[in-house]
Amino acid sequence: MINIKIIAGSSRPGRFNIQPANWIFELANNRESVNAELLDLKEIDLPFLDEEKSPMSGEYSKEHTLEWSEKIKEADGFVFVTPEYNHSFSPVLKNAIDFLYNEWNYKPASFISYGSLAGGARAVEHLRGVAGEIKMYDLRDQILIPNYWNGLNESGEYQFNENQEQEAEALLDNLVFWADKMKDIRAELN
Repeated sequence: MINIKIIAGSSRPGRFNIQPANWIFELANNRESVNAELLDLKEIDLPFLDEEKSPMSGEYSKEHTLEWSEKIKEADGFVFVTPEYNHSFSPVLKNAIDFLYNEWNYKPASFISYGSLAGGARAVEHLRGVAGEIKMYDLRDQILIPNYWNGLNESGEYQFNENQEQEAEALLDNLVFWADKMKDIRAELN
């Protein structure tokens, strides 16, 4: 089994973020070879980085960091779901990433972003730089959801279209392929 973690990268009240996170989680969970888990940063509720030592040391003193470390360590790959705030990704997502280092290494990542006209593209560009610094393999695959509010029905539920479904399946195909291939490599490198 390939362990894929879907990271819902917003904790804002009334957030849209959980809708695409749940959507990609359900699609991933429908695959026989995938064990998907949704990691909702609103529910995980990490404090602002409060470890004394650098995460590169792997020495954690706080229970919440140890729990977060275990969740990320068991992953073979990730889908980051992020809003775009002021041309970048959310602070809660940056904080969650910065808590750890080694646990992220040599794992592939794909992205779903949303926002106004650019659909969160600038947020993911910043996120790709961070992913590279923590030795992640950022895949080209990305699903952009521009002006997401135009796709909401009367109940506030986003209506994913057929093109987005196809993009999501292709994103997951590529992510699962690389997550599987990188398992052995990761064992050699760690």
